[in-house]
Amino acid sequence: MKKTTIDRRRFLQLSSMGTGSLLIGFVLPSQAQAMLPDDCEYFQPNTLIKIDKSGAITIYVARQEMGQGVNTSLPMIVADEMDADWKKVKTEIAPYGALAPGAHDTGGSQSVLTDYNELRKAGAIAKTMLITAAAKKWGIAPEMCAADNGTIVNTTTMKSIGYGELVCDAAKLPIPEKVTLKQAKDFKLIGKEQKKSNLKEILTGKAKYGIDLKIPGMVFASIERCPVLGGSLVKVDDTAAKAIPGYLKYVTIKGTGVPMHVRDGVAVIATSTWAAQKAKAQLKIEWSIPKDKQQNSADLFKQMAVVAKQKPKFEKFKKGNIDSLKKDPLRSLRQTYSEPFLAHATMEPINFIAQVKDGNCELWGGLQLPDWTVNQIAADCGIKKENIKVNLALIGGGFGRRLHFEFAIEAVKIAQQLNQAVKIVWDRTEDIRFDPFRPANYHLLEASWDVKGNMESWYHHLLSTSIAVMTGGPSVPDPSENLGGATGDFYYDVPNVKTGYTHIDFNINRGWLRSVEICMNVFPIESFIDEVARKQKKDPLKFRLGLLENRPMFLVGEGAGAMKQYPSRIANVLKAAAEGIGYNKPRKPKHYIGVATHSFIFAKSYAAHAIEIEMVGPKQFKIVKVVAAIDCGIVINPDGLKNQMEGGLAFALQQTLKGEITIKDGRVVQDSFRNYELLRYNEMPPVEIIVVPSEEEPGGVGEVGLPTVAPALCNALAAAGARPRTLPIRNEGFVLVTGTA
Repeated sequence: MKKTTIDRRRFLQLSSMGTGSLLIGFVLPSQAQAMLPDDCEYFQPNTLIKIDKSGAITIYVARQEMGQGVNTSLPMIVADEMDADWKKVKTEIAPYGALAPGAHDTGGSQSVLTDYNELRKAGAIAKTMLITAAAKKWGIAPEMCAADNGTIVNTTTMKSIGYGELVCDAAKLPIPEKVTLKQAKDFKLIGKEQKKSNLKEILTGKAKYGIDLKIPGMVFASIERCPVLGGSLVKVDDTAAKAIPGYLKYVTIKGTGVPMHVRDGVAVIATSTWAAQKAKAQLKIEWSIPKDKQQNSADLFKQMAVVAKQKPKFEKFKKGNIDSLKKDPLRSLRQTYSEPFLAHATMEPINFIAQVKDGNCELWGGLQLPDWTVNQIAADCGIKKENIKVNLALIGGGFGRRLHFEFAIEAVKIAQQLNQAVKIVWDRTEDIRFDPFRPANYHLLEASWDVKGNMESWYHHLLSTSIAVMTGGPSVPDPSENLGGATGDFYYDVPNVKTGYTHIDFNINRGWLRSVEICMNVFPIESFIDEVARKQKKDPLKFRLGLLENRPMFLVGEGAGAMKQYPSRIANVLKAAAEGIGYNKPRKPKHYIGVATHSFIFAKSYAAHAIEIEMVGPKQFKIVKVVAAIDCGIVINPDGLKNQMEGGLAFALQQTLKGEITIKDGRVVQDSFRNYELLRYNEMPPVEIIVVPSEEEPGGVGEVGLPTVAPALCNALAAAGARPRTLPIRNEGFVLVTGTA
C-alpha cells in the first residue's frame, strides 16, 4: 500500500477550492471529484478530515497546541459529528497556508468557541457522504442507513460496513451543500472525558516541540540584546569569544520599534547553542542608552497614584448621572489597588529557526499568530509574503507569549546574513528579562449607597501601561484595557456607573498574558465589592447575589459585535462555588472564606472561586481548600476543562502570592526562577472543580479560571482581619505557610 499521509501541496490544493464562507475551507461540490487521488487510497471531503482504506482517520488541527488540549477537544467535535471510532482517530497540525487567513490563530480562549459549528459541519459532511456511499452499495435509501463508531449500518438488515471500505465510493460523490447536525442529546464523545491525544508522546519524549527541531546544516545563535528598550549598539569586541570552541562569528541586529520591538542586538553564531552562549558571555559590547529610557517601576506607581485622582483620559462607560449625586462620607467608600508587570515564564524557553535563501524564507517553530508573523516579517525584513513558508510546531506553554513574535523577526534578520538555517534559543535569563510583559496597572474605585444600603453609584478609574500603545504606537485612538467589568460589561446592578481609562507610558515591552485585562480588572472589582459589603456589615456573598440575581441579560457594545452579559449565570457560578466550599456551614476557629465571581464575556464563560484559609499567625496563612465553579456552556472534554481550571489556579496563585517584574534604570531586575518564582508543588492547594450544567453554546476555558483567584484569596484574608490591595501580596507581608509544621 502506498503512503497515505497528505502532503503540503495536496493540502493547499484542497483549501484553495474553499468557498471562502467557512473558516476551514471546504471543497466545492463541483470540484471535489477533480481532486481525487488516482490510486484512491484515501477519502478527504475537506481540508480537516482524511480517511484511508484501513479505516484510520486523520483530523488536522488548525489551532496551535500549547498544552491547552486543542489537539484533543477540536478533533472530538469532528469525530462525534461523523460518528468515528475515536480509537482510530489521530491528529496532525494543519499545514500553515492550507486554510483561510486567521484559521491558525490561537488566543483569547476562542478555539472551541470559534470553530465549534464549522468543525461539526466538517464531520457531518464526511458522515453524510459515507452514508450515501453505503446506501448506493446496498441499493437502498440513505435514510435506511445510520453511522455508528466508524461503520455504516443497514438499519433493516443490521449489516455494517467500515468507513475504510467506503473510501473509493465516497470519494466519487459530490460534497453536500447542506447537512443536518446532531442534537446535543445524541453526542457520544462530546461531554465524555478523553485524555490528551498526544499524552503518551509527551510523556515518552517523542512529541516534537520547537526546541526539539533540527534542520540539516543549521547553525546556532545566541543574542546579546540591549538591556534597555530603545538603546542602540555602539561597538563590539569579540576577541575573547574567538577562543571558544565552536564560535564562528557574530552579526548585528537593528531594532524595529512598533509593533514587536525587536531590540538592537549582537548575535553570536556557533556550531551549538552551548558554544554560542559561552562565546556571547565573552563579548565586550558598548551600548548607547538615552537617559529618558532609564525608568523605574517604583516611580511608575507613584505617578499612577497621582494621575488616578484626575479625570480619566478616556470615558469608557456611563450609566445614570453619577456626577449629580451628593455622597455622604458615612455611606461611601474609596480605595486603590495595583498590580505589577508579569512575565509569561513558559516551560519551553523561546526558540525559533529561520532560513533565507534566494529570496525565499522558511520558518520552523511555535507561533500563536502565524499570519501576523508572516506579514510583519515581510514588512520588517523586505521579503515577499508569498515567499515565506511556515512550519508550525508544538508549543511548550504559550499563555499569550507567542502571540508576540519578535524572536521570529530576530531569527530572520540573522538568517539574512548567513548561508544556512539558524536556530536561536533563549536562555532563562533572556526569557525573563526580554519578555513582552503583562502591563502594570492601578485602580481608583469609589462607591456610595443610600440609607437603606442600596447601591447608588460605582466609579472606576483604571490606569495601565497599554499594550495597544506598545504595539500600535502613541497615536492609537483608544488604548484602553477595560474589559472585565471596568466598562459596559460591569455586571453588578448599580443605577449610576462611570468608568474611565488613562494610559501611562513606560519604556518596557508589553504584551498579552493569559487573561490579560480581565484578570487585571476583576481583582479590584471583586475586592472592592467585598469591601463595600463589609463596610455595610453585610454578608459578601448575599450582597453580591442581591446585585446579580434579578438583573436581566444586557448587551455590551452595539451592532453585530455586541456581546451578551448574563448576570444570572455569573450568580450561578458564585452560588455553586460557595455551596461547594460550605460557605454557610460552621467553620473551625481561625478559618475564613473569600469568594469572587466574574464573566469572561468575549469567551462566553463564567467562573467563580471560593477559597478557605486558616490563619496560623499574623499575616501567615494556609490555603485549606479551593472550589472553582465554571459555566462554559456545553463542555467538550471534561478532562481538559478540569486541566485548564487547575492550571489556571496555579498560574493565578503564582501571580497573587509572588509574581512581579520590577524595572530599575530601564532594566528588568529579575533574571531567573530564583527571583521570578513560580508556584511550587507544595504550594498548590486541594481544589475541587464544579461544572455548572448548561446547554448553551460552548465557551472558552483557557483563561476563565484565573481572574477570581486573587480577589477570592484577598477577600478571605480580609475576613481574617487584614486586606491586601496590591499584588503580589507578599509585598504587604502576607506569607503562605505550607506543610504541617
